[in-house]
Parts: sequence; C-alpha cells; structure tokens
Amino acid sequence: MTAIQKNPTVESVTVYCSSSSALERHFAEEARTLGRSIAEYGLTFVYGGGSIGLMGQSARSCKDHGGTVVGIITGKLDELEHGWRGCHELQIVDSMQERRHRMMDRGDAYIVLPGGLGTYEEFFEVLVARQLGDHEKPIVIINQNQYYAPLIAMIDHGIEHRFIRPAIRDALIVVDRAADALAGLMAHRPRRHDPAEFLFLPAEVTDEEFAEFRLAS
Repeated sequence: MTAIQKNPTVESVTVYCSSSSALERHFAEEARTLGRSIAEYGLTFVYGGGSIGLMGQSARSCKDHGGTVVGIITGKLDELEHGWRGCHELQIVDSMQERRHRMMDRGDAYIVLPGGLGTYEEFFEVLVARQLGDHEKPIVIINQNQYYAPLIAMIDHGIEHRFIRPAIRDALIVVDRAADALAGLMAHRPRRHDPAEFLFLPAEVTDEEFAEFRLAS
C-alpha cells in the first residue's frame, strides 16, 4: 500500500450497510475491501453489530487486518442477526433510535455501502444532521455498480425544484469503489456550517412569493 494521507479529524468511521446475505458476490467483496482499508488507515470501525450480510463481511475483514471493531445493536436484532461476538466492543441497546444515535456519535466520519431501508434511514438521519449543522463530518457514499444512482438523482431532483439546497449535494463524497472511499474521506477538510447555505431562511422569501403562497393555500 502506498503512503497513507491521514486526516487528523478522523479516528473512527461509522459504516452503514446491508445485513442481507442474499446478495451478488461482488457486494461482499467491496465490503471486505472497505473493512481492510479502514484497518490499514488505523481507524476504528463502528457499525451496526451484526454478524451477517455486508455488516459481517466488512467487520470481519477489518478485524482480520488488525483493525478495531465496535458494534452497536439492539437486543432484538442481536437475536435475529446474531450480533457478532468478535467485536472488540459490542454494545446492546434497547431501541433503534438509541442505536442510530450512538453510531452517529462514535464516528468521526460516515461511509455508506449498499444497503436497504435501514441503511437509507441511517443515511438520511446523518444527512439531515449535516444540513442542520449538528455535525460537519464527512459523508461518503459508495455508489457501487450505480446502486445509489436513483438516490443521488432524487436528491438532485429536490435541488432542481428548490426543495433542497445545493450545498447538501456538495457535502456528499460519492465514489464508485470501496478502494476510493478512504482517500476521499481523508482529503475532506471540514468547513464552518453556514445556515444560509443549507437551509431556506425566512429572509429569502419575497413579499410577492409569500402572498402567492398564502393565496395558493
């Protein structure tokens, strides 16, 4: 591996991904690549604590390559997904809300591998928190085989129709391969959150636009 460029603000990475094992093989291969990369960068791997699917593949790969793995899972999912006892630290919490909160707090950055509804929920919670200025951490989407192309297009559609500020798109780091995720993350430098860039503020609405809105409603 070539010389590693480190980001001094990032010591741990929260990874969101699928717990499904019924996937094409290449998804698991990318998950293992990501786990290995996180270990090679000397970062702590934070994830949802499961032992199956892309969760299990990436977590095991990280540990196999000398990385530290922290899992956070609910008691219910611990039974269903067989929480992985190979984690260096496995936290079992009561609710999904607490799980998401702890996963967000433990990570200095976020990486999103392909996943289903739970992954979407986690991603959007992180994204909205960035929009509100609750954090300024980097968010990386691994758009493997264009899996997330519809999601990215939906965000772009919202920007086009002025439901979403363009700044939120600029806050996302989109890569095609897991091998590129860490390089993009390490190159990120946080900038001060400016509400005027991310939010629609009352001062931006003209009197005419407000009058039209009242008539329409």
